[in-house]
Amino acid sequence: MKSRVTKLIYFFNFVVGLKKVRRSGWIFKAGISSPESVADHSFSLSVMAMVFSDLQGLNTERAVKMAIIHDLAESITGDIMPDKISHSAKKNLENRAMGSILKKLPRSLRSEYSQIWDEYVTQRSDLSKLVHKLDKLEMILQAREYESSGYSMEKFVEFTQSADRTINSDRNDIISEVLQGLKAASNQ
Repeated sequence: MKSRVTKLIYFFNFVVGLKKVRRSGWIFKAGISSPESVADHSFSLSVMAMVFSDLQGLNTERAVKMAIIHDLAESITGDIMPDKISHSAKKNLENRAMGSILKKLPRSLRSEYSQIWDEYVTQRSDLSKLVHKLDKLEMILQAREYESSGYSMEKFVEFTQSADRTINSDRNDIISEVLQGLKAASNQ
């Protein structure tokens, strides 16, 4: 019993630790001194995954779980910007971190969450592609929040371009429509 409780505490320490991990892109690329945390981002993404998966008739419970754990490895690795190390090195670091985090859970949960993690990382399902698109849409919504706080939208051009590349691969979906609506509102 004590070992099980100790392992759960260990796991939840990683979850709580996400509140201290700041989103590095906002700091180093946009010059925001006190940006959102990874936990802040994950919460917003989880709500978006809930709504959009419901709208599209997808597995909402799985979508929300995916959104919640999609950046959990960053409680160990930190928020590594994609241009700082190779894609394969980042993937390896994050996979090792997730393995370390999830090994403290009971086997059945570890197996389920590992499968969800792998599905997200490999983008092999419509659900994982949805969560990746929403990850970018959430980023744009956050950029708009920073803009409303007085930051120039010019600081966020790179973020907008990244979202465009990911989201606009399918221009006939609701996420693309929302992105276009955000862009139109910015130009008014």
